[in-house]
Amino acid sequence: MLQYPLAALRRLRTRWALWRAGPQVTAGTDLHIGANCRLWAPERLAFGRGVYLGQDVHIECNAEIGDYVLIANRVALVGRQDHDYRACGVPMRFTPQISPTMQAMPVSVDPLTNVVRIGSDVWLGFGCTVLTGVRIGRGAIIAASAVVAADVAPYDIVAGNPARPVGRRFESELVIAEHERRVQLGEFRLSERGDAHWIVRPGA
Repeated sequence: MLQYPLAALRRLRTRWALWRAGPQVTAGTDLHIGANCRLWAPERLAFGRGVYLGQDVHIECNAEIGDYVLIANRVALVGRQDHDYRACGVPMRFTPQISPTMQAMPVSVDPLTNVVRIGSDVWLGFGCTVLTGVRIGRGAIIAASAVVAADVAPYDIVAGNPARPVGRRFESELVIAEHERRVQLGEFRLSERGDAHWIVRPGA
């Protein structure tokens, strides 16, 4: 019976993390936020449905995260242009930066590219780092400790620093189409009581 109060505490932790992050952070249903996560965005951070964040996840940039994304422990989404390192005569510690005080960044920073975009059904492995300006395609897998500095194609598996393709999640386009059809028609719900209480019903 301990699962009920624990589930309530997990839901409370998620609500608290969203409230603390501010109004620029939005989420779909069934979001799970693990312990010790840091969420912050200068403009917008949006989670889709059924997203899972493990422990110690750091998101400190603008980001768009699709449905059913699995983010493992210690993953970091960070800005590659957060500090104006070209400011002549200014030590790095004091350079203009994106921060809660919203100091002005140089005009060279394009707000349209200073964002991480993660498609639905993606798995970000333990300890990987994703830099802004990157788009991770639907269904992709990022290996543990990878550093993603360039776009990842849908259903690619990437690893290393910098991350490079090492395989495909599904080899056949027919299998990909069938997978996406069954996900679209299925029903998938998280329960904070544990995976024994999840609803996992792929479409027929």
